[in-house]
Amino acid sequence: MTNLKIPILILIVLWPTLSLAEIVANPRLFRAEYVAKSEGFPVKAKGVRELQRLENGDYRLTSSATSILARVTETSEFSFAGDQLTPSRYDYTRGGLAKSKQTFIAFDYGSMTLLHEDGTSELIAGTLDKLSYTYQLKLDLANLKLSERSSSTLEYTVADGDKLKYYRFRVAGEEVLTTPAGDMLTVKLERIREHGSDRQTTFWLAKDHDYLLTKLKQQENGKGFELNLESFTLSE
Repeated sequence: MTNLKIPILILIVLWPTLSLAEIVANPRLFRAEYVAKSEGFPVKAKGVRELQRLENGDYRLTSSATSILARVTETSEFSFAGDQLTPSRYDYTRGGLAKSKQTFIAFDYGSMTLLHEDGTSELIAGTLDKLSYTYQLKLDLANLKLSERSSSTLEYTVADGDKLKYYRFRVAGEEVLTTPAGDMLTVKLERIREHGSDRQTTFWLAKDHDYLLTKLKQQENGKGFELNLESFTLSE
């Protein structure tokens, strides 16, 4: 398997579709389905993302991607304090013909520590996981005034095992995309990479559909792939 095939599945699950109509207390539940294609790779992957509310009032975001070669699943459980998301647990599994992998992160706010497969590390206030940061990004995007979008940078601290990573995004404008689910007015987001990086990642989020992920495109070293929305449902 080439280095590009597994990242296709991973990136499908790393960008969940999110509901923003009721930011603080009652996000709308959803289910969305996607298809991914890669240049020079005929096998397509299917992605499913779903937001559920748990019995304790928290939320679970599940994101999975499946092809004939591999299956990748991520989950993140979290609650809200105002418009700030507070994660409690993150899990990642990969199986199939690809090399199997399992990781987790548990957030202990009493002792301000992160528990993970590498042991424990300090929990810095505001830290998110690799799935929940995308939800927080969309909450922040929804809260930005239109006049602020072109000049604002959205930044997040993300736990990845015993390491902390820093993600930055900028708004690159608006664009209407035609999808099997209809025409959608989208906000275009670009990830800001470190100087010298050849990887380019762009997201299109449906402005009038709770900032639903409509399209993802990544290019690196002349190769790339796309993730496109096929269908979705949102609760009332």
